[in-house]
Amino acid sequence: MQLKVLMTEPLQPVGQALFNDHSEIELIIPEDVTEDALIAAVDGVEGIAVRSAKLTPKVLESATELRAVSRHGVGYDNVHVPTLTSRGIPMLLAIHANAVSVAEHTMFFLLALAKRGKEYEAAARTSDFGFRSAPIAVDIANKILTIVGFGRIGTRLARRALAFDMKVFVADPFVSDDEIREAGCEPVEDFRVLLPETDFLTVHTPLNDETRHVVGVEELAQMRSDSFVINCARGGVVDEQALADALIAGTIAGAGVDVFETEPPPADHPLLKLDNVYLSPHSAGVSVEAARRMSFETADNLIKALEGEVHVETLANPEILG
Repeated sequence: MQLKVLMTEPLQPVGQALFNDHSEIELIIPEDVTEDALIAAVDGVEGIAVRSAKLTPKVLESATELRAVSRHGVGYDNVHVPTLTSRGIPMLLAIHANAVSVAEHTMFFLLALAKRGKEYEAAARTSDFGFRSAPIAVDIANKILTIVGFGRIGTRLARRALAFDMKVFVADPFVSDDEIREAGCEPVEDFRVLLPETDFLTVHTPLNDETRHVVGVEELAQMRSDSFVINCARGGVVDEQALADALIAGTIAGAGVDVFETEPPPADHPLLKLDNVYLSPHSAGVSVEAARRMSFETADNLIKALEGEVHVETLANPEILG
């Protein structure tokens, strides 16, 4: 029996090969991903593998045979999940693919900020070796790292930071104190109480009503002038204007920012003009290995769901399981 699967955009060869290994799957690849084109393409489709194409209510309602949707990534702003949930259709996420990559990128920001990478590289390129005479870099050993959010990324970051002899504190209401201590970290109920002592603050939470601007004016005001803030989570978890103001005023020493509330940010965005911030274009989770893992997991999640196997941890809408 043939199963029609819509792949809105090409996957890495490893993901494509997984579909090809299942002779019962007929892959449908649309010529473009406009709403009208997708509406025409979803006729008879039972599964959708989606990257950045928008699966609007109209598109999903037109997919009358749909049984599962698998997202190439962990965010799903481009998919109207309530439509899927109302029909009991699982929205699957490639949750395991990029956690390592984001944790490593966070460590890259942390080390670059501590070691003042920009300044020292500029000095070397201009043969200013006298620049080394007045040290500005700091060690991260024995420094306090406060992690907000202890999920797939936060736990991996903690292991890496502990290997550098950092003191790691964790705030996450959904993780028990015992679990945090077993990971070698110290739990803290409210990360704000630790801000005056924190050397590096990093957030690893989803963006929702509770986490929007969880690091804002009041939180930044409690930090020291030699401390740093890193956001490799979601744009909006950190108040960007408040962060820029704190960087300009010297309230904190520097920041690492991978995500923005509007992407790409406007040309006059204040963070783009500052030298004491490291920026990347929402690329923390993008690596050669992560791309391969994500493509494989996207295909694997969808195939398993169509075979009747759905793992709750991969669901964006676990409520469909009751």
